[in-house]
Amino acid sequence: MNNNNYTLLDNVTHKDLRVIPHYCADFGDNVASVPVFATELANVIKHYPVLFYPTDKTASHFTMVALLGLEAGENLFLNETLPATYQALRQQSGWAADYVPATVARGPFAIGLHENGSQVMVHVDASHPKLSTKQGKPLFLPKGGNSDYLNRIASILGVIHNGVQVTNDMVSMWHSMGLLEPMSVDIELADGTKHILGGHFAVSDEKVSALSQADLHTLHQHGYLQGLYLAMTSLNNIQTLIDLKNIRQHHEQQAYA
Repeated sequence: MNNNNYTLLDNVTHKDLRVIPHYCADFGDNVASVPVFATELANVIKHYPVLFYPTDKTASHFTMVALLGLEAGENLFLNETLPATYQALRQQSGWAADYVPATVARGPFAIGLHENGSQVMVHVDASHPKLSTKQGKPLFLPKGGNSDYLNRIASILGVIHNGVQVTNDMVSMWHSMGLLEPMSVDIELADGTKHILGGHFAVSDEKVSALSQADLHTLHQHGYLQGLYLAMTSLNNIQTLIDLKNIRQHHEQQAYA
């Protein structure tokens, strides 16, 4: 939490604060990928490809991410990018899937540590566009208790807080075993438009298949084996992105015809 706009949330200063529970580009949700964590991986892989982005030039450290779009600044899971007939079948929150990655779902909130780093407390970004005093979900009850919405946010922040270190350790072990490899996918959309999906690493099916019994046991002991197979399975969701992109482009072409 490095944003200077974050302040400790309390039921006196922020008693009238509300959050607009909607996802759209105007709220900063139009991003092509977001960090995800081991603590949410089983939910993430239902909808999103899970890839690994190198955080340095030597590709020695990686961030695990969920891919949301095929181009920079593109989130194909925002309802506003889809035709109305498709939106009617999707989530009313503005997000076209039933699980929103925790780093997006947390909205204007983050966790901060107090009292020598031992106490976890919720902070809020006072400048966030989803904040309001006139509309949205209240954070506190009339007598000061936490609302159900704030309790849900606290749970989402827990997914992130509990997942950071285990995710770093898990991905580091996968990398040390040589299980991550550069990925490049040539994509041709229904209208003939071509895209190259590159710049990321993915779990190598071939290298996982070649793991020794000793390495498999080590991964299992650390609790990192299931996540490995989940990440591999998630690559099937690249087709979901292609389908959403085709729906979006077909709608745009009809609108301008």
